[in-house]
Amino acid sequence: MLQKNNIQIEKRDRLLAVIQRSLTINRHVEFFRWLQDEVRDFLPHDVLIAAWGDFSSGKIEYDVASSIPEVRTQKITVGCDIDPLIGALYYRWLDFGEQWYALNNFDILGTKQNDGQSSILAALVRMQSLVVHGIRDKRSRSDCLYVFFDHAASIEIDHALMNLLLPHIDAALRRVERLEPTPEILALRAKPMMGMSQREHEIVSWVSLGKTNEEIGMILTISPNTVKNHLKRIFQKLDVTSRAQVAAKYQTN
Repeated sequence: MLQKNNIQIEKRDRLLAVIQRSLTINRHVEFFRWLQDEVRDFLPHDVLIAAWGDFSSGKIEYDVASSIPEVRTQKITVGCDIDPLIGALYYRWLDFGEQWYALNNFDILGTKQNDGQSSILAALVRMQSLVVHGIRDKRSRSDCLYVFFDHAASIEIDHALMNLLLPHIDAALRRVERLEPTPEILALRAKPMMGMSQREHEIVSWVSLGKTNEEIGMILTISPNTVKNHLKRIFQKLDVTSRAQVAAKYQTN
């Protein structure tokens, strides 16, 4: 009995440290690392999809934190084919009395993968368990749903600790900038420029929006060092010596 109590105290102390760490998060890369390095000890997952908006009308926006290359915020478009899945999980959350819930050994899509599915949906087919947490935002009159997907057949959840952790996940994500293509980014990506490759084109578009090498690496699923090497070549092609000059030349080209 004493050993069990000591284990619970240790888990509680670890959770308090995780919660305290969440209060320092201000960037998406920090949020991603916090999820991967600390939150996963309490809530195992490969993918977090945050969805918010008016679920009754289907006007939903997304943000993603994922260790799987196929599942990225940038790959989710308006009216995408994950809408029905997220909508079904939302209405299940309502049926559960707006309480978080876990589903184990679950066929997420209710169907096998087919060629018509997006890369995101095809990746989610491999997920076998999930945890769903929702929050009603009465000020903005919109709801927010957090869905944690994991490849394991089941997830063991400590309900008391989870009730303490989930609100801090919501608070942390609300503080960071969304990683989502904007019309400005799409317009920049469409610009032909000085013989740059598609990858270099993408990197410059993110540099022009003030992203660090670390953030760009996470967005494009490459290492910060690879981003640095690309930038060296970009500097040569554009005949510049700084990131600010890159952004200025790209935006006026």
